[in-house]
Amino acid sequence: MSLHVEIPDSLIWYADDQPGITRRRAGRGFSYIAPDGTRIDNGAERKRIEALAVPPAYEDVWISPRANGHLLATGYDARTRKQYRYHPDYMTFRAQTKFDDLATFGQALPRIRRRVQETLTQSARDEEFAIAATLRLMDKVSLRVGTPDYAADNDTYGATTLRARHVRLDGNRVRLDYRAKGGQRVRKQFSDRTLNRALEQMGDLPGGALMQYEDNACTVRQLGPEQVNAWLRDATGREGLTAKTFRTWNGSASALDAVLRADGPVTIKEMAEAAAEILHNTPTIARNSYIHPEVIALAGADTRLDIPDRPVGLRVAERALLALLA
Repeated sequence: MSLHVEIPDSLIWYADDQPGITRRRAGRGFSYIAPDGTRIDNGAERKRIEALAVPPAYEDVWISPRANGHLLATGYDARTRKQYRYHPDYMTFRAQTKFDDLATFGQALPRIRRRVQETLTQSARDEEFAIAATLRLMDKVSLRVGTPDYAADNDTYGATTLRARHVRLDGNRVRLDYRAKGGQRVRKQFSDRTLNRALEQMGDLPGGALMQYEDNACTVRQLGPEQVNAWLRDATGREGLTAKTFRTWNGSASALDAVLRADGPVTIKEMAEAAAEILHNTPTIARNSYIHPEVIALAGADTRLDIPDRPVGLRVAERALLALLA
């Protein structure tokens, strides 16, 4: 499935897998080498590069040779974390359009859930199986996807970095107890026979990670967030859809559910609190980052929404949300 990537008209898509400018130490400063191997001596071009303010400590720096590229520079910090410098126009564009793909995600969600269910009924314990279990867990309880850096540096966890000690399986019930981003302790429990069985299967593999799998060489590996995001991009054909979209969808649906359940008008504060409860962050963050503006616009209005019966595979609030965004 081909990916659909949107950028502002003023820019071109130029990623760091394309030829770029490299940075080399030279005395107390740096020299810059063009993709053709020549040193950049042009004053205007050096000024453009230096204006990006890539920290001197960054290693393996890549710089776009195109001033209008959506991505201007990448590098690795002291903790070997990859850092990005995007074009200001691209950052503004993404901030303005970050909710635009939510309807596309909602339309794809029944298909995603069917594929996850089909995968989890197998016993492969391969990469696809671990991704399906991760997505099922995120769908159920709106976890962050997690990154190894946060787990190692802060002892905080997400779906891909949870350890076996963070989960108890009891019959059909799944019990979670872990610290999320920001240090907030999260305790959740729910019933899901399929997910329970999948977690038990992965738990039989050696190693302490919860989401792990066997590769083609029968080596046990821990799942990473990039694999989950790649799966979602492939399933939806949209570059902008990531694991975070799951949280945005769930946050918006929870806020709308507060509207559907209320006897009268609902405030923005009540919407934000409903979303924050499932997302495990503050109402302010939920309001600013996880609730679609069309849902926010319902605040204070005594609105009765028509809830369609379809598509099958969406919950009531999700069908209402998809209809609202259509």
